[in-house]
Amino acid sequence: ATPSTTTTTTTNAAAFALLASSLPAHAFTESTAREAVSNLAETNGTLESVRLVIALSSIALILFQGPKGDGVVNTLSEKRVFSSAKNAKSAVDYVTYALIGGFIVLSAVLAVG
Repeated sequence: ATPSTTTTTTTNAAAFALLASSLPAHAFTESTAREAVSNLAETNGTLESVRLVIALSSIALILFQGPKGDGVVNTLSEKRVFSSAKNAKSAVDYVTYALIGGFIVLSAVLAVG
């Protein structure tokens, strides 16, 4: 067996054992385990996609911010989206921190799962 086949088999066996221990004996079958592992793989793929979008959004937002109030904050202030430049900067900072926090949380969830 190749190393990747051995790893996949070991991972599937571990997932199967984990599911077996968490379900009542009468509710557990091999097909249930295969379905659960398949659902987990789909969920991880979706979370990876969300994490990628968050990462790219964070990078773009940080790059568009200027060190002296220019960039996206200046644009929002000029278009009167916010009542003042201070409010615009506060909103942009909040969104930036929220995106970075979301990225860190998703990374932790994906590392554990």
